[in-house]
Amino acid sequence: MTTTYRELTKIKELIEELGFFISYPFDDLLFVDSNAFLIQFNDEKANAFFLYFNQTLHTDAMENIRGRIEDLATTKKIHIAEKGLFQLQQKADSEDEIELKFIS
Repeated sequence: MTTTYRELTKIKELIEELGFFISYPFDDLLFVDSNAFLIQFNDEKANAFFLYFNQTLHTDAMENIRGRIEDLATTKKIHIAEKGLFQLQQKADSEDEIELKFIS
């Protein structure tokens, strides 16, 4: 079994400077407290991440967050590539589990 080390400091600082907090780290994903967006580590490159917006996020809010992320990423010398949208929904057969679906 291989352990992957993922540096959290720079992306955590970026998220917090945007006014959000990491609510749940899971494997290569960072869920943000409001679920407006989530971050996925790009394990092929150091300081590189993927960005997914919640499909229910209003377009104006999405544009605002996107611009702020781009500015901060440049300042922090990290690369964030927007990959698409995501959807969270309650799993049909469970009250305690959610299903994450990526939409390209």
